[in-house]
Amino acid sequence: MSAQDDSSPKSADLHILIPAAQEQRRIFRWFFFGFFAFLLYQLLLILSLFADVIIWACSMSAVFWPVFRKVQKRFPDRQNLAAGLCTVGVLLLVLVPVIFIFSIVIAQSTQLYPTVQSWLEVISAEDSAGFVSVLPQFMQDWLLKIEDWIATVPALSNFDFGDFMLGNVDTISASLAGFGTATARNLIFGFVNLLLILALMYFVFRDGEKFMNWFFDIVPMETDHVQTVALRVYQTVTAVIGSALVTASVQGVIALVGYLIAGVPLALLFGVLTGFAALIPVVGAGLVWLPIGLFIFFQDPGWGIFIMVWGFLLVSMIDNFLKPLLIGSQARMPFLLIFCAMIGGANIYGVTGFIIGPILIALLLAFITIYRDYYLPGKDEDNRQEVSVNAGDN
Repeated sequence: MSAQDDSSPKSADLHILIPAAQEQRRIFRWFFFGFFAFLLYQLLLILSLFADVIIWACSMSAVFWPVFRKVQKRFPDRQNLAAGLCTVGVLLLVLVPVIFIFSIVIAQSTQLYPTVQSWLEVISAEDSAGFVSVLPQFMQDWLLKIEDWIATVPALSNFDFGDFMLGNVDTISASLAGFGTATARNLIFGFVNLLLILALMYFVFRDGEKFMNWFFDIVPMETDHVQTVALRVYQTVTAVIGSALVTASVQGVIALVGYLIAGVPLALLFGVLTGFAALIPVVGAGLVWLPIGLFIFFQDPGWGIFIMVWGFLLVSMIDNFLKPLLIGSQARMPFLLIFCAMIGGANIYGVTGFIIGPILIALLLAFITIYRDYYLPGKDEDNRQEVSVNAGDN
């Protein structure tokens, strides 16, 4: 009895130390999700080095996914072959034009500095008053007011436009000419990134559908909700990338035609640069055609005005209706919202932000739609369940 009496308090104390079953489950749950969140955080840290590669590979795969589906139908039992053919096709479709374009840019970039220098010499040798007299009276009044205001600002009055232009053009020309002689480190880094993008694209083509089905299963949301979000992201990515490339290409071609008509030197180079500048929001192609138009204006006012009118009405204005038409029809959201998302995303995440920004907006709008249709207070619960069942049946 004494032994039992001695062990009884110890057993009671031990029982106090052991938590109840419900408390154990709660502790295990917190431990599991806490350690799970830690592992996810560590995985994000590891993958952050390849974030740009992953985003661009997945985005390009999404753009060419309809092509992959058609190839897959031709080879229904050879998934690896279909994925490999699409990956090689994307490589050739992107790499061949890029090599061609940059070969033109590198070949003609050595003539960029002397060309701009000759334009500046013509401007400095001519009497600017003669050119101003060609302008309408209201523009002459504006120029006089601007000149008077510049004279009151020391920093602007002492500014040498010719030295500024030649210095920047010299830097750009040297950068373009030195593109082909980049350091081995940059070449290796770019080559490795290209290989990673291609490898990831191959696996996205081959296993992307399986991954998405697995992702739909593990996400703690209703399947139709997850599909709605995924569809919204897919539509946004394809719309942003496709519309940007198509619009920039069209603007570059139209600008090239105008340069050839006006007899602009290095028209092919400036057409390519105009196309690349068109990818930049807000300013866009005007970064190229406006300075060219001003330079040509001082040589030949008629052709200078032609280039500026051509650039404004055809090159830049086409961006105002072609890009909203392409994006609005595919992404199904206001172009202004996507435009702000692209600028804000680029400001935070760099070049890749042009894709990240619209994706975040698309996710937000999808979640707002789900909240409005299913979780908004005051909605009838039976109607929500009925909509959910119908969506699941579809």
